[in-house]
Amino acid sequence: MKIIAHRGFSALYPENTLLAFSKALEAGVDGIETDLRLSRDGHAMIFHDDTLKRMTGHKAAVESLTLAELKALNIGAAQSIPTLEELLRLTSSKATLILEIKYVDSTFKKLCDVIENRIKDKLDWVEVSCFDDKVLEYMHHLNPHIRLHKLIDKPSVIEDKEFEKRYHYVSYFDIDVRLKACVVQHGLLEKYKVIFWTVDKEDITKEKEAGLYGVMKNNPTL
Repeated sequence: MKIIAHRGFSALYPENTLLAFSKALEAGVDGIETDLRLSRDGHAMIFHDDTLKRMTGHKAAVESLTLAELKALNIGAAQSIPTLEELLRLTSSKATLILEIKYVDSTFKKLCDVIENRIKDKLDWVEVSCFDDKVLEYMHHLNPHIRLHKLIDKPSVIEDKEFEKRYHYVSYFDIDVRLKACVVQHGLLEKYKVIFWTVDKEDITKEKEAGLYGVMKNNPTL
């Protein structure tokens, strides 16, 4: 079973920072999951939230600031917001990268374009995820060789009778661990590569035995 660091080693270090990613690599994880947004001047930035408030105290959105303005912010432990470029250099195929595209209607296509251009020669170790089907479909259109992850946090998605047809181009299903009973009921573990998030205390013994592909953890050493 694959162990994937959720936003890096986020249990002990500021999430989505080069420090958290470095510590995850030192822990020997199979993969790192992270989040991407587009800066005002078109750079792919590693950041989760809709606004900068929780991490920096600023109320602005990543999309409203330039690379230079974002780099001037401290998000904990003297860390700045990384760029995709920095993460790619740091990881350098030592682990799989799962890049979650945060959906913003006005920027997602440009962000997909930027990401595809930077990872098209790294597809043996870089993959893309999103909740939004429009993003996954657009990325698949850009490059059908990119391995895609469909993020799921609602049972209605799993229960859709058109599930298999709808997501025929998706390689992995990253599913909220709270839906594990629904996943088992519909036989997804036997049919697909399923990754549960975020698993730190939950008992997944039965799911592992049934073929669970991987888990995302805030503390990948547990």
